[in-house]
Amino acid sequence: MAIYSQHYRESNRPADFKPFFSICIPQYNRTDFLIKACRTFSCQDFDDFELCISDDCSNDFKEAILLDYLRKSGMVYVFVKTDRNLRYDGNLRNAISLSRGEYLLLMGNDDGLTDATILRAIRDEVCRFCPVDVAITNYRELPGGRIYRRITKTGVLGSGPATAASTFRNYSFVSGIVLKGDLARQAATEALDGSEMYQMYLGTRMIAVGGRLLGIDRICVDKDLQVAGQTVDSYRALPRLHPCPIVERPLPMVRLLQVVAAGLGSDDTTKGREKNLIRVSKQLYRFTYPFWAVEYRVSQSWRFAVGVYLALRPTRIANGLTFSRHGQFRLWSMYLCFGLLALTIPTSVFSVFRPWLYAFAKRARFR
Repeated sequence: MAIYSQHYRESNRPADFKPFFSICIPQYNRTDFLIKACRTFSCQDFDDFELCISDDCSNDFKEAILLDYLRKSGMVYVFVKTDRNLRYDGNLRNAISLSRGEYLLLMGNDDGLTDATILRAIRDEVCRFCPVDVAITNYRELPGGRIYRRITKTGVLGSGPATAASTFRNYSFVSGIVLKGDLARQAATEALDGSEMYQMYLGTRMIAVGGRLLGIDRICVDKDLQVAGQTVDSYRALPRLHPCPIVERPLPMVRLLQVVAAGLGSDDTTKGREKNLIRVSKQLYRFTYPFWAVEYRVSQSWRFAVGVYLALRPTRIANGLTFSRHGQFRLWSMYLCFGLLALTIPTSVFSVFRPWLYAFAKRARFR
């Protein structure tokens, strides 16, 4: 895998060092949060790992503070600052390209591990169920400690295109995803840049070609670490658009079906491929897209949410993909039915039932 041109590179990694884990982190302007996250790595009781940090031209002027921390931490690390802005997908791919680990643990730059035993626990489960190509863990959200269970029972969830198509949504939150290192490095591609879901492509691809997916029912990640006096950018913090015309608003989620389709590849039969793409679309239109429509109704306005949903019509999300007439009918039926529900349900009702809906969505994917 080619490594992008580098403005600066620093490493204390021995030439022959090949650890069990490479913790891969795409970094941009959250240096204080990243240092706090790194403290949860340095205290682990399993030290066969390296940090691989790709800095995407941060301009918060705290690079020296981060490097000083890394030098004193005792951890093996590779730090690179790119010479141009790659955005999320390219930056994560660059962090992965720095790695040598047998397995990659993907982490966001403001997420940490919940306690000092996590790396050892993940290692033990991966070895117990070997061979494992992809593993998924659970997380809790800070502040508040709300727990999100992507996995409800530890064990092998399967392999092949059908499993990949049923579990792709588990990769939407990057932290706590474990990938077989050599396979992830070999699968590198720039074709999906701009989707902001590069890890979804990798996980889907590795399972679709026959890799085994392991679910680990343990809360391994603390999402959204807190730093006093600082906040991270969020769509919820953006000012409300006013006036807000109803115009198509093509956010990165428009490309989710294309990302998963690329991961599924063309290894399946034509009939089997459409069946899996319908399976993916069903999850998007039942769960992912309605959720975001309601979120944007709350954070922006109903008119803004309508614009978001207009961009999610089947002809847009399935651009470049082939469906039979029956398949197209099913896509449009789901789009209209669940879109109408998402744009009319009272947001207060959605908030009350949100935890139950989330649990149902996670259970539904295994049926």
